[in-house]
Amino acid sequence: MGLKLTWRIKGQEDIDLMVLENQRIVDTMHVLVERGFMDEELATTTRCVKSLRTNNQINILLTYRAGHIFSGDILEL
Repeated sequence: MGLKLTWRIKGQEDIDLMVLENQRIVDTMHVLVERGFMDEELATTTRCVKSLRTNNQINILLTYRAGHIFSGDILEL
């Protein structure tokens, strides 16, 4: 199932994305780097993202489902 999420990366405009719930967060980050939306250094040094809905830190190696991330969530780096 697809999830609509917002990624909030410090110093940039918010990015709205559609992702699969069984996709790993780190895989999304790699796509953002490839497309020029995220700095490669930030992607390689980040270990967790913050869900603004739950105020929890989520390991980027988890899938969105395992990290309890749902449509409408905002992920902050």
